[in-house]
Amino acid sequence: MNNPLMEYLPPAQPQQPQAQGAGKYHGQIATGYDAKREQSPKWVIEQQIITGMLDDLPEGTVVLDCPVGTGRFLPFYVEKGFHILGMDLSLDMLKQTEAKIAPIAANAVGELRQGDVRNTGLPDKSIDVAINCRITRWLSPQDCQTMIREMQRVACQRIIWTARVANHQHARTVELFEAALDGWAIVRNDAGVDLDYRILMAEPV
Repeated sequence: MNNPLMEYLPPAQPQQPQAQGAGKYHGQIATGYDAKREQSPKWVIEQQIITGMLDDLPEGTVVLDCPVGTGRFLPFYVEKGFHILGMDLSLDMLKQTEAKIAPIAANAVGELRQGDVRNTGLPDKSIDVAINCRITRWLSPQDCQTMIREMQRVACQRIIWTARVANHQHARTVELFEAALDGWAIVRNDAGVDLDYRILMAEPV
């Protein structure tokens, strides 16, 4: 996808996989990702809450979706008239995203690129909203904080992310994320598929 309004964003420098599990989304795993998950209660609730957190934003809002995965939110972004920057470490996942956007590409504004949520390579305050869905379990606690700091650097208005915050081997507490916030605060903390799985939104204060 090409759009002159987003040409100023320089290419992100691909990093090493964010964690052991984050590098597995290739080949058949990438191809079958949506089919395996999109009917699950967790997926449906995420879709409802995250799109609801974005629904009040105006046409032209610049959204960074990282990791974009197979582009599950792209049809919503296009419907809203958002400018899309989809970023993922996996080229196979980006190919799935490209296939998903193809039927509506004429109405899509933005681009897809390979990149790392911990170090996007984007200019300061170059996007309005950052979406980080289903990534925190693949990051160490320290890298989760690095991600939140990077999103604060590049975003102007909102950061939305998901995390299992308790009762799991990969739990990342709300306090861990709050400790990485500087001039931002969590303004929504919604339950996902259960009380330990949260969908969080931060805004500048």
